[in-house]
Amino acid sequence: MRHSGPQPPPRPEPPASAPTFPWKAFRHFNAAPPPLDPHSRSRGVRDLEALFPGDSLECRLARLLLEARALPWKELLESFEVFQRVRKRVRRPVVADLCAGHGLTGLLFAVYERSVEEVVLVDQREPESAARLLALVGEVAPWAPAKVRYVEAALQRAPEVAALPEGSGVIGVHACGPATDAVIDVALGLAGPVGLLPCCHARSACGAPDSLVRSLGVCTATDIHRTYRLEAAGHRTRWTGIPEGITPMNRVILAWPEDAP
Repeated sequence: MRHSGPQPPPRPEPPASAPTFPWKAFRHFNAAPPPLDPHSRSRGVRDLEALFPGDSLECRLARLLLEARALPWKELLESFEVFQRVRKRVRRPVVADLCAGHGLTGLLFAVYERSVEEVVLVDQREPESAARLLALVGEVAPWAPAKVRYVEAALQRAPEVAALPEGSGVIGVHACGPATDAVIDVALGLAGPVGLLPCCHARSACGAPDSLVRSLGVCTATDIHRTYRLEAAGHRTRWTGIPEGITPMNRVILAWPEDAP
């Protein structure tokens, strides 16, 4: 027998896909995504005028760096997009880019942020690409190189060796596995803000409860554990991300002291 009474509302359909993060540094890619595979580390990118049109600072810098084959295409996109997500919260008179490698993300603070007086790039060993990249950046932004210094130091000793002042902003872009946690250690020790793009999450260094790991996976569980740790230390936190077309490890974690302006 069919019931004539009121029927329950239909169950909503699940979303077709997870939300994606738009391009912020190169907004024209939102309308026409780049035709190349950003996962490729190839430095050879053709038709740069079409990919990065116009006379904006970011497009001129992208064309120059790719034309000079100064770094892989993926890493250029990654650095610009991470910078756009973290710049407002992380900028301080001194910003430290830890596990910096070539250091482009840190260099962008010297290029764009007038309130940043010094950018300190820290890694165990300065790669040959770093000096060349800095020189190329100086061709487009001649004010930037004077703000930058590279310090060779172990991550745990970065504040001491690099003489980082209290309150310095800190970034860690693809600091692999436990290195991201060491970046957090430095930021908390300096009582400053931090921007992270974690990668290579290691189950052995996760720290999160097994129930979270089993339910959510090691990557999400690890970053939840890191977020609780930052909040417990008096930081406010926010999760955001860069376009997943650049990298599947695209989560950005932002944290800043509760009493920060």
